[in-house]
Amino acid sequence: MSKTLIKDSVPAFLAKLWKLLNDTETDNIIHWSKDGTTFVVKDQGKFSADILPKYFKHGNFASFVRQLNMYGFHKVFNAERGGLNGRDYWEFSNNNFQRDYPDKLDMVKRKVSKYNCSI
Repeated sequence: MSKTLIKDSVPAFLAKLWKLLNDTETDNIIHWSKDGTTFVVKDQGKFSADILPKYFKHGNFASFVRQLNMYGFHKVFNAERGGLNGRDYWEFSNNNFQRDYPDKLDMVKRKVSKYNCSI
């Protein structure tokens, strides 16, 4: 596991995700892509049942994906991985969330809702 220190300014969700992705014990379910610019959830069922409750205190994959979207992550559509071959792969990307650039983590910002305004 990476011993990289994460700044206190990094939101807990991102810090937990970073820690999870750098835990080699979970590589059979979730891992960085070869080039480290994306990450892959290999088995949504196992991820929801075994990993999410350990790191995020819930087992709801849709909630996890919603959080990713709120932080600007996008699903990567890859013909070799996605539903085309019947596999349960989900790949996500954010330009400021990359394996070899932990210093960019504090650049990943949560989107602000246009409906979340004070009067």
